[in-house]
Amino acid sequence: MLFGKKKKARQELDGLWRSMEMACENNYKDMAHESLKDFEENLERYYADGAIPQEEYRSRSRKLEEKKTELKGYGHNQHIGW
Repeated sequence: MLFGKKKKARQELDGLWRSMEMACENNYKDMAHESLKDFEENLERYYADGAIPQEEYRSRSRKLEEKKTELKGYGHNQHIGW
């Protein structure tokens, strides 16, 4: 029943990514970082379990690294200029 695992893994990863994107859009900095961390942990776990193929893992890993770079320094201690 590997197909069920793959579908569940993709749905969960997609949900975590959407959650992180929504947190960024709504300026919820802590939630964005937490969602990104959850995404990374689950991505690694699902890849290790064989629930997602290597090609998908690489693709999602690239997106993850891009988002990490984008969110570097994204937090409550940013000076906003007033």
